Amino acid sequence: MNRSLVFSLALFAAACKGKDSTSPNPVPVTIPVAFTGGTITARVAATDSARTAGLMNVSTLGANDGMLFVFGTTRVPSQCGFYMKDTPTSLSIAFIDVNMKVISTDEMAAETLTVHQPPGDCRYAVEANSGWFTSHGIVAGSSVTFSLPAGTIIDP
Repeated sequence: MNRSLVFSLALFAAACKGKDSTSPNPVPVTIPVAFTGGTITARVAATDSARTAGLMNVSTLGANDGMLFVFGTTRVPSQCGFYMKDTPTSLSIAFIDVNMKVISTDEMAAETLTVHQPPGDCRYAVEANSGWFTSHGIVAGSSVTFSLPAGTIIDP
């Protein structure tokens, strides 16, 4: 085989290994998540791997920063549990139903394995700095609004 053909085949193979158009973007996507008492700029965690990683190993968040966990289907409480393994900062969590209402909020201590789950079925959860929901008057029944970016890949 001549060198130019080998080189062309190598370039073609390298181009074929590129990222395909259906792969999720590795750059964190952030969106505003608005509650009746304030707004969080949240990273979106909509895939299994992103939800599993969550805010593990994140030592600081901005005052109004957090993470929005998106589930592809409504989940019973036992399937919507969160804990703080490898999470060095304490966080608050709000569990949200399919109607975009807060089901409950909870405080989660850093580096603990206590499972926190809602009292009812949830579709979303938002983690923020410890005390954020209480200090902003967010309680069960509070309304939530956000729009996921077009093309967001959501694992069930």
